[in-house]
Amino acid sequence: MGIQGGSVLFGLLLVLAVFCHSGHSLQCYNCPNPVTDCKTAVNCSSGFDTCLIARAGLQVYNQCWKSANCNFNDVSTLLKESKLQYFCCKKDLCNFNEQLENDTFLKALKDEKLQGLKTRQPGKKSASLS
Repeated sequence: MGIQGGSVLFGLLLVLAVFCHSGHSLQCYNCPNPVTDCKTAVNCSSGFDTCLIARAGLQVYNQCWKSANCNFNDVSTLLKESKLQYFCCKKDLCNFNEQLENDTFLKALKDEKLQGLKTRQPGKKSASLS
């Protein structure tokens, strides 16, 4: 193999190394300013391993996020919102508006069921939740 063949082989190895290193980055809806219906999809930067959707009143935030920061205190502090609902997920483009609404609905049902369990006493009928 001559110099030319070695250069081609080196070029192929370099391209292969770039593709192997890049891997698959998570895709999230990401809008720099809060909007009601974010349609901008991005590949998240390294270190951002989660998609976030958060609602504070009429403001809706869609962003790439770090799973370590997916808790109320961090989301609230980083978005500078004191009252909000949020949802984090790790699948491509999972942070859409309906997801927050569905998750909130399921949490409300779960909380209602737990509240109902707390009102039951042995030997007595459970109290009405209405």
